[in-house]
Amino acid sequence: MSQFWKYFSSLRLAGTFGEQDELGERHRPSADCYKGGKRAGSLAEYLADCRQRVEAARPGPDNRQRARVVEGNSPFMLAPDGDGPVKRGILMVHGLSDSPYMMRDIANFFQQQGFLVLAMQLPGHGTRPGDLLDTSWQDWVDEHQHLLGLLGAEVDDIYLLGFSIGAALNIYQSVRNENIKGQFLFAPAVRVLAVAQLTCPLARLGKWWPRFAWFDTQPDSDDFKYESLTNRAICEVHKMIGALRRVSTLVERRIPLFVVASENDATVDSDAILRWFAQQKGAPRRMLYYSTGRPVVPSGVKTVVAKFPDRNIRSFAHTALLQSPSNPHYGARGSYRFCTHYYRLDRQKYQRCKDGQEDCLGEMFDESEDCPIIRRLTYNPLFDEMLAEIREFLLELDQDVSGR
Repeated sequence: MSQFWKYFSSLRLAGTFGEQDELGERHRPSADCYKGGKRAGSLAEYLADCRQRVEAARPGPDNRQRARVVEGNSPFMLAPDGDGPVKRGILMVHGLSDSPYMMRDIANFFQQQGFLVLAMQLPGHGTRPGDLLDTSWQDWVDEHQHLLGLLGAEVDDIYLLGFSIGAALNIYQSVRNENIKGQFLFAPAVRVLAVAQLTCPLARLGKWWPRFAWFDTQPDSDDFKYESLTNRAICEVHKMIGALRRVSTLVERRIPLFVVASENDATVDSDAILRWFAQQKGAPRRMLYYSTGRPVVPSGVKTVVAKFPDRNIRSFAHTALLQSPSNPHYGARGSYRFCTHYYRLDRQKYQRCKDGQEDCLGEMFDESEDCPIIRRLTYNPLFDEMLAEIREFLLELDQDVSGR
C-alpha cells in the first residue's frame, strides 16, 4: 500500500492544493446523468436507457469511432448459443471510474460456458467524470439490486463477477441476497486506507469551491475509463466498504468463491485480500495470486509468477487482471497507454510513457534502476491460463451440485 500512499499524497498536493487543469464541460454533471427514480421494467429497457444516456453525454460526429465509444461505455448482455432456456446467469460489475468495456473479454468466456451475461453500468459511469459528483454508493446498490431481480426472471441460478469496487459491491450484495450461487472476484476492494475518509469533507467543500470536488483532473484520453476522479467517488467507496464490514459481522454466507489478485497492486490492499480469503468458508474456493516473490499464502491460494523479463514485464498491475493480450484497446498492441501516474509527478516521464518510450510494464511506481519509466500494465499476459483455472472451477461447481 506504500505505492498507493505515494500516489494519494502526490495528488492531494498537486491536485486539490496545487496546479490543476482547467475544469471543463466534462467535469460537470451531464443533463441526463443517473438520478434514480423510475426503474426499467426489463433488461432490454435498461440497456436502451443507459445507452441513451451515454450517447447524450458523449456528443460528436456519428462515425465509427463514436459508435465504438458509445458501445464500450454502455452495459451489455450476451446470451449463450442455443434456443433452450438458460439455467445460469452472471451479473458483472466494473470498478471505480471504469466502464462495462472492462468486462468484454471475460464476458465472452462466460457466454461460451453457457451463461447469460449481463455487464452493468454503475451509476455515474460511462458518461463523463462530472457524473460522479452527485452519485452515492446507495445508487450503486439500488441499481445492482434491481438488476438482480431482472436477471433472476430470466435464469434459475445467479452468479456474480466483479472488479475492485465492483467486487466489493458484489460481496455486500451476496450478504444481503441468499440466492447467489457463486462469486468471481478480481482485486476486490475489501479495505481502503483510513486516509480515504479525508475526501468526504473535501467533497462537501467542492459544492462551494469546485476545485475541492476533484481528487485529480487529467486529460481523460482513455475512451473507456475516467482519468479525472472526484473526491465524492472515493468518499462513497470508503462508506460502502464500511457498510460491508458492518453487514459481514451480522450475516455469514458460505458461497463458492474464485478470487484473482496481484501482490503488487497499488490500488487495493493485496494483503487484506489474502486475510479476507482465509476467513471465507464457502466451498469450493480458489484464489490465483500473481506475485514477484515468495509470499506466505493461505490454503486454497495458488501463487503464480508475475514477472517476465523476456517480455519486459516487471509486475502485474491492478489494471492487468481482466483484459486479454489481444484486447484492441488495452492489450499488448492496444491503442491506449496507461501513464496517468506520471501526469502530476513528472510531465517528461508522462510524455515518454505516452509515446511508447517506457522501460518496462508493470504496476505504477514499481520502478527500478533498469526501469526508471514504467507503463502500467493493462492486460493479463496469463489470461488464457486464468480462464483454464476458471473452467476447472466451474467443473468443480457442477460436480458439487450433481453430487448433492
